[in-house]
Amino acid sequence: MDKVLIKQLLFHGSWLVFPAIAWLLWRWRGGQHRWLLALLLLTCTLFAWARFIEPQIIQVNQTVLRGTGTSARIALISDIHLGVYKNRQFLERVVDRINTLPADAVVIAGDLTYEAKASELHELFAPLARLQVPVYAVLGNHDQEPPGRDLDKELRGALRTHGVKVIEGQIITDAQGRQWAGLGDRWAGKDDPGFLRAAGAINGPAIVIAHNPDSVMQLHPSDATIVLAGHTHGGQIRIPWLYRMAIPTEYDFDRGEQIAQTAQGPVRVFTARGVGEIGLPLRLFNPPTIDLLQLQP
Repeated sequence: MDKVLIKQLLFHGSWLVFPAIAWLLWRWRGGQHRWLLALLLLTCTLFAWARFIEPQIIQVNQTVLRGTGTSARIALISDIHLGVYKNRQFLERVVDRINTLPADAVVIAGDLTYEAKASELHELFAPLARLQVPVYAVLGNHDQEPPGRDLDKELRGALRTHGVKVIEGQIITDAQGRQWAGLGDRWAGKDDPGFLRAAGAINGPAIVIAHNPDSVMQLHPSDATIVLAGHTHGGQIRIPWLYRMAIPTEYDFDRGEQIAQTAQGPVRVFTARGVGEIGLPLRLFNPPTIDLLQLQP
């Protein structure tokens, strides 16, 4: 069976949890095996929360990052995954929320799609045109490499149309003199940081955007004042201890701020928990989050 069809069946078939809850409540009136009914009710209710409520929450998490050598207020999102589980309406809500924040720039750290069709991309990402500050992005493995469809060319075109700067392999200096650089996706073999070390490429601290936080392990401390990444979803279904088995990284990355001990020295990295879902259309103890980062010198 087609993998997209399986995901659609899972997504829409999950509505059956509500008749299941109604049936369990009806059986409760019989007074028999109440401990088992209570356990099943709890399980169904938790599933309903993780499927229908928590994935629609948009949380803002504010973090102050001192000692970065630059000043900036950044709204960081990642792993939007528009397609089979999330749609344009959800992105509209994310954009509306970002526009209420005191941000100087928006960063999208890859994986914008999830089984989306190339013909849908312009319409799906149209809400990004309403963002009121510069938007910098890189693509992720679901955008240009298996397990996702190869939407590289079409997605770049749609994002460019809506004012998003995809900066893989580039260094950009904004109006305030801040330098932004982008690494391509690690699984696609596009995260070579060599361009950061070209003569005169960087003048002062650079804010580096990557999809996979594992990409930081190739960097020198002088390459980046901080790396902003995604990819992990923070485990997505964050059941203590068990969630770490679902995080697709080679190194010990999770979510939030960490210091990566690379072969060249320590490099600071902040990993977003994402706003979309893959695999199962569920989030638990880990709602979609916009990270508002306050970088201070």
